[in-house]
This record gives sequence, C-alpha cells and structure tokens, in this order.
Amino acid sequence: MVQKQKGRQIAVRLTPIEYDRIMGMIDAGLYRSSADFAREAIRDKIRTLEVVSVKDVSVQEAKSMILAYLKRNPGSHFASEMADELGIDYALAFKAVNQLLESSKIKKSKVQ
Repeated sequence: MVQKQKGRQIAVRLTPIEYDRIMGMIDAGLYRSSADFAREAIRDKIRTLEVVSVKDVSVQEAKSMILAYLKRNPGSHFASEMADELGIDYALAFKAVNQLLESSKIKKSKVQ
C-alpha cells in the first residue's frame, strides 16, 4: 500500500493591493483559488532559484561566447544576463565584458 505524504501549510499576509490582484486573476479564470495561485507562484520561484551548473571556460572562451551572444541578440544586455544565458560564472562574465570594453570590441550602453 502506498502511503500519501501529508501536505504542509504556510500562512502569508498580503497587502490589500496584492490580495485584490490575485482575486482579479481568480475571477478572470486564470486560477481556481488563492491556494492554486500560491502553489503556482511558489513552484515558479523554486524553479528560478534552482542551482544550475556553470561551464568551466577560460576568459578568452567567455569573450568569444559573449561576442557570439551579442551577434545573435543585438541590443543592450547586462553581463549577468549573458552569464545566465551562456551558463558561465558571473565574475568571469564581468571580467570578459570589461576586457571587451577595454579593447573596444563592444560599447557600453547609454543608460536612459
């Protein structure tokens, strides 16, 4: 006989605005209940925070990967965003970006 594991509960206080927004999504049929919304939000957050493996690459390889990424994805990008997309260490990505900036292979975006 398979024994079911008992679920756990978490109580949370919301601001009136947060509560109203969740209720609006339930009324619109996006969720069946506030519990359904909370479960989905928690699962989403857990997925985004899961540990990912980081590729072991040299600075030169990281620079090549970043240049290729920028060629495929024109526009402004944060070094951390590229590190996530490429699966490389943040510190390595920042080092590679700084070297690319110093060598004028890329330009710093203007903040608006």
